[in-house]
Amino acid sequence: MGIYFQIQDDYLDCFGDPEVMGKIGTDIEDFKCSWLFVQALVRVDERQKDILFENYGKSDPACVAKVKALYKELNLEAVFSEYEREIYEKLISDIEAQPNEAVQAVLKSFLHKIYRRMK
Repeated sequence: MGIYFQIQDDYLDCFGDPEVMGKIGTDIEDFKCSWLFVQALVRVDERQKDILFENYGKSDPACVAKVKALYKELNLEAVFSEYEREIYEKLISDIEAQPNEAVQAVLKSFLHKIYRRMK
């Protein structure tokens, strides 16, 4: 569940609404090895790889925009949505395998607080 939370955080840093989140994400500018960056590396062709490495880790808003446009071109929003659906189902299954119903209730409560969160 912690890994899922971190992946969500990486996703929201790029695609989240700053008004809702209360901050502007800077993972791209800070050259963070985020989940989105790793997913992009897995999917890029040579042209896209050049765009990614020419612009990632730079504070210039035009560079950040190019990286975000590349993420959209690679359909990373849909990749995240699919990941989120799959991990939710896996976590529910793992939680329900716990023998203690009180533990199940606590874990499900935590999961429901973070599932599809916007900030």
